[in-house]
Amino acid sequence: MKSVSRNIPRSCHKIKRPRAGRRARCARSLTTSRAAPPSSRRGAVRGIRVVRMVPVRARGAGPCVLALPSVGRAEDRTSVSRAAGGWMSGIAVSDTPGRGRARRGGGGGPWWAPARTGFAGLALLAAAVVPSASATTQPVPVPAAGTFAYVANGLAGSLSVIDTADNTVTSTIDVGDDPNGVAVSPDGSRVFVANRLSDTVSLVVPAAEAALSVPVGDNPVGVAVSPDGTRAYVTNTISNNMTVLAADAIPPSVIATVHVGTRPQDVAIAVNGTRAYVANLLDGTVAVVDTTDNTLLTTVPVGQLPQGVAASPDGTRVYVTNFGDGTLSVIETASNTVLSTVPLGNGTSPADVAVSRDGSRAYVADFGSDDVSVIDTAANPPAVIAAVPVGEEPLGVALTPDGSRAYVTSSMDNTVSVIDTATRTVTDTIGGFDIPLGVATATRGVGGAPTSLTLTEEHRGHGNGHGRDASGVRGERGPTLKARLTAGGRPLAGQSILFAGDSHVWCTETTDSRGRAACVVRGKQDDDACYTATFPGDGTHAPATATTCTERRGAVDGKR
Repeated sequence: MKSVSRNIPRSCHKIKRPRAGRRARCARSLTTSRAAPPSSRRGAVRGIRVVRMVPVRARGAGPCVLALPSVGRAEDRTSVSRAAGGWMSGIAVSDTPGRGRARRGGGGGPWWAPARTGFAGLALLAAAVVPSASATTQPVPVPAAGTFAYVANGLAGSLSVIDTADNTVTSTIDVGDDPNGVAVSPDGSRVFVANRLSDTVSLVVPAAEAALSVPVGDNPVGVAVSPDGTRAYVTNTISNNMTVLAADAIPPSVIATVHVGTRPQDVAIAVNGTRAYVANLLDGTVAVVDTTDNTLLTTVPVGQLPQGVAASPDGTRVYVTNFGDGTLSVIETASNTVLSTVPLGNGTSPADVAVSRDGSRAYVADFGSDDVSVIDTAANPPAVIAAVPVGEEPLGVALTPDGSRAYVTSSMDNTVSVIDTATRTVTDTIGGFDIPLGVATATRGVGGAPTSLTLTEEHRGHGNGHGRDASGVRGERGPTLKARLTAGGRPLAGQSILFAGDSHVWCTETTDSRGRAACVVRGKQDDDACYTATFPGDGTHAPATATTCTERRGAVDGKR
């Protein structure tokens, strides 16, 4: 399904002066630190590493010109400024090294330093301490079927899960640093998140509420999943390429890397899965990639600073938001030419686009005007028929699978707006996010024959044995997690079991002929360690989850 990647303009700087008598309250900061050594640096470009860019705009201050976080080099920023008619100037750079927390800065608005270093791994059980006999194993309710929205929290480094039945956040899962784009597999069982500052993609398994990360290129921002769920496509904005992953493998493996253009942003996949369309920010083009052999076919010139991309359900059109000139380009896929360009109005700065199931409407998140433009794509030429006000600085938009609602992330006020597409009105506003960026929706089913999963935790006395952990490394042996999967009392062989703890997937193993799978973890852990085994389901068999928690004797006795 389409990613809604939002690596855009989350930081704005010094724009045109407000009207006389109005206080200039639009301040922006671009925070950097000096580049780390080549072996460890993330997003380093010519000695300066972009660490965090966050929007700061007070109400009534007027539209802001922004510095795009995808643009790392000074000459690139100059190109962006020129492409946008010179509207961007004066990028503030801080040479303060290291990471910090939010603090107040100049200009009357908040100034943010990065506050996240990535999610930490679970501390594993100290093998020298023998656990008590109070280890427990119990089934865990598998998340119910339904439609869910997944929102990337750029500042918190997490993914929020929204149950669209009542618009409540049901869980929040740690991913990587500065998550941007989000995409979901067609069956809703897997979510992919592009982590810009971690240079990784997180595979999130909603049933386990856990994630594992896969290295990709430099500064990944956009991600999309093929219609058959076998491939994930990730745009790397500093590497200027796209990574192709085996999306149905655990962990996903890199299949190919395709050069696409300068500063690639969003990516969309054609309905038949044979083409990938990538917006190249600084080239002003859309790259067309043949996914059958992962080669670049052609590039299509569009508007200034193209950002968001969406393909029509019938595969005949591709819609591209041009952030720099406030337009929407409509590409005919048969000829790879622009059929029409739709003006969205002054100050719109379109960031993302989603297309309805019947292809008759396109919904555009307008960063500059704080609304969502509704476009009649059946008209000739396509035209804007409504503008729905949402939160401040919207960056992402995604439609529910039935097309009845649109979920819009507003990065400035940390909300998600829910639009009824029939009435074109906001029916709900969900708060509590942390710089929400990418958003995607999917229906998750739990159909199939009932299954049963058990999990036990075994320790080897003094813990000086050796075993295979998630990476196959041999080392100090910790607990061995043993799972058994059955259906109707019979073992299920050849099924993937995910072993997780503290929102992190430690191992993925396949059940044997007896329905058994085992995972060895190693190292030290907290006094009360809990682990979870999850069977995501395979369409024929329903998902199942079990957990085990152990109290160490030292903790029970008050000793360490």
